[in-house]
Amino acid sequence: MSISRNVMWGEMKGMRKVETAEQMPAEYRQTLLKIVYALASTEFASVEQHQPWINQGPTAEDRYVQAQICADEAHQGFIDSRLLRGFGAEGEELADRLLVLRMGEHPLHAFNVPFESWPDVCGFCFLMDHVAWYHLRAFEDSSFAPFAREMTTMVHEERFHASFGARRIRDLAQNRRYQDLAKAGPAEAQKAVDKWYPHSLDTFGAANSKFSELAVAYGIRRWGNEELRQMWKTDLDAQIRAAGLSVPDAQARRRVH
Repeated sequence: MSISRNVMWGEMKGMRKVETAEQMPAEYRQTLLKIVYALASTEFASVEQHQPWINQGPTAEDRYVQAQICADEAHQGFIDSRLLRGFGAEGEELADRLLVLRMGEHPLHAFNVPFESWPDVCGFCFLMDHVAWYHLRAFEDSSFAPFAREMTTMVHEERFHASFGARRIRDLAQNRRYQDLAKAGPAEAQKAVDKWYPHSLDTFGAANSKFSELAVAYGIRRWGNEELRQMWKTDLDAQIRAAGLSVPDAQARRRVH
């Protein structure tokens, strides 16, 4: 997609986009810093979740894709870390912290949950990577120009991860040959969907969030937490049903509302 030079929505609409931390009002700076840190943390945490499964997929394609996902997520994490370092000492400290956090220490709960089986990996890619895709789409043409430029590659990488997960969940539910290779079928696919569905809904954040409202008002992202959550739910509920699986209760086992 093409990147505009001016802010396209929110209170700053029509103004020239922000390029550096020095140009940011204090509230804009703190909002963006929180967003970039949270996003970067998910990238490195995802690598930690996927890494043990790189060579355990039932097909050569599965194993290749897991390696590619790890490479993409690490690449995205280092891009976000570089953006953080542009905020001076505070950003440097946050970027350094990201490199030492381990399972159980990551800011977002879903990224402290290990994968338990190959269908579990597929369920994460299907549901959680679609969460990431919606988040990144919201940052397309962001008022923070470096962020907008990075989305031109990140969005497509995340779509690849999510599409892989969607295809493999369908295969586990419907494709006898793949079921034999994976030694799993519809029951395991449903279990994976049941596990990651509430985590996915939670990962969009609280419906009433000051930072979510500020991010939209400042043009940093296009949609707020609840709007993104409902966009994801409409899309993924339809995909779950199309795979022949049941959509979980949207209120069950939730931590964030």
